Amino acid sequence: MVSVNRKSFQLVKKLLKNKDILKIDISYLENGTTVIDLGQKVKGSWEAGRILTEILLGGLGQASFETFPEKIAGTYLPAVNVRVDWPLLSLAGCQISGWELSPGNFAPILAGPGRTLGRKENDWLTPYTDYEDDFDKAIITIENPSTVTLEQANNLAKACNVDSDMLYILIAPPASLVTYIQVSGRILEQTLHRLMEENFDLDTIIQSQGFCVIPPLIKDELISMGRMNDALIYGGHANFTVNTEDDNIENIINKITSDQSEVYGRPFKEIFKEADLDFYNVPKELFSPASVTIINERTGKSFNAGKFNKKVLEKSFTYTN
Repeated sequence: MVSVNRKSFQLVKKLLKNKDILKIDISYLENGTTVIDLGQKVKGSWEAGRILTEILLGGLGQASFETFPEKIAGTYLPAVNVRVDWPLLSLAGCQISGWELSPGNFAPILAGPGRTLGRKENDWLTPYTDYEDDFDKAIITIENPSTVTLEQANNLAKACNVDSDMLYILIAPPASLVTYIQVSGRILEQTLHRLMEENFDLDTIIQSQGFCVIPPLIKDELISMGRMNDALIYGGHANFTVNTEDDNIENIINKITSDQSEVYGRPFKEIFKEADLDFYNVPKELFSPASVTIINERTGKSFNAGKFNKKVLEKSFTYTN
């Protein structure tokens, strides 16, 4: 059986061995939990962000950098390219955020392969597989400007069914280079959840690949939140290869891109403010890729929908207040 925590731990070891080069920091809590700071008290780096993105894919995907193909505000910006051959396990099992230990506890920020060591009822994988990892170490990521407390680490270790000294927490705030990279690297997950919401059979997905622009970094938390979401909504493309009937693709292809949302066409920061800074008040259809291609291996046909919106990206990426 493939172990996503074992695969991810190989990447964690790269972080531990190269902390100075990668501009990260390592600390240990009283209970033995290892905390890897990727951007709170340190700057982080491009390579640290790439490694984190691959950890969030359960060590089963690849991430690399490229240049976004279109100028935004007259400037070529970087993009992250991600590729996965285990879409359900990588995206739904490891990368998707919102793993709740208890109501309200870390709900918007927790992700990582460690969740497969402590499968919760009604999690993303439940309808598709009974996969549960059995590795003795757990890797969890937290997007947060605050430091990890001993109580939080103990709760996480318990939830992952590992000893506290076998828990590895990777943490970075929203307004950091590493977080910008890993969020843009979520373009496939952004698409997968829309496919699920439109009742597309995820078991028919064979592999996926996508890319997304990485915004210019700014240290303001709210503006960063806006820029990162706009990158996915207006500057991200996903490509999925499936094996199904063409009709199944035709039924959903024009429903899963962000331009189908009633609030499409405005920077996310504006929409988020009107939603009282609550993600659950934002129409779910907005959390979609800018564009998508679905290739049907069974028939050889390709289906396309959506488009990049450079106008909104330019506005979002030049906000400074």
